Amino acid sequence: MLIEDIEIFKVVYETKSISQAAERLYISRPGLSQKITNIEARYGVKLFDRTSQGVFPTQAGLIAIRFANRVRALESDLEAEIAALGECFEPTVTIGASLADGVELLPKIIKRFMDENPSTRVHLETGYEPEILQKMYNFEVDFAILENVPLTYGFSVETLGYKELYCLAPDKAPYNILPRPVKPDVFLKLQLPMIIYEWDSGRHMVGDRHFREHHGISLKDFHPVACFDTHEAMMNGIRAGIGWGMIPEAIARRYRNMSGIIRVIQDTPPVTYPVNLVKHTKHVLSHEAASLMEFTTLNLTDLVARDTAKT
Repeated sequence: MLIEDIEIFKVVYETKSISQAAERLYISRPGLSQKITNIEARYGVKLFDRTSQGVFPTQAGLIAIRFANRVRALESDLEAEIAALGECFEPTVTIGASLADGVELLPKIIKRFMDENPSTRVHLETGYEPEILQKMYNFEVDFAILENVPLTYGFSVETLGYKELYCLAPDKAPYNILPRPVKPDVFLKLQLPMIIYEWDSGRHMVGDRHFREHHGISLKDFHPVACFDTHEAMMNGIRAGIGWGMIPEAIARRYRNMSGIIRVIQDTPPVTYPVNLVKHTKHVLSHEAASLMEFTTLNLTDLVARDTAKT
């Protein structure tokens, strides 16, 4: 299938009209009809049915359109890779970072290291823990800062400190009139809805383990009504009044000036999670990557401790 054919398929499928498609393609209506006829002749099947309601793909036409979409996606990948060559950026170290504390703390460390090592070029690969672990497994990431990573075969995990999960809620009744500190069972009795962050996330498991150990209840008992996969969505969901949620303190500080949200102090020990430096044991680091990892270990431990002291 020619690139020209792909564009024709796309436009005819979207417009469902030979006239409108011809206008968008800047060719005459008879010329477009002839092109479609030529394509159908080439493959020996009818690809479009012309009806009084419009032009619709046949079963063979749907197959051709799926193929055309795949080719267009490959073309976009090609354009992206060629464009990347123009950026002329080749990282010397690739670090993985969680979307919470990794993103919050690592840029400060990288700046300090680059001040002392100006030739260093860092790629900060951010994402969810399973994605980062998979990239480390494939040796695409040198090391990473992640939270609550389970002991997984093939990875070394060093805990650099602990951070706290904050309970944030809408600044409206009944949340803002509850007596402080709030006992967790009050949330249960009132059936106050909860927003979960990534049901399989490490921080979700921390909260679940905390309430089971200290109060004999699970997060599932807290009437979860929504599962959001980004902190921004969670904060906006809380602000909109969907429910309350447990948020990493780094994220809570980032949104501390957002109106419509309050922190609810619960009558429970602090809900803490570890901030870990993770590395694949079989990945041989370059001297530069090893130096940055050691630098990160020393400085991030200090940063986490000072942040915890402020809290």
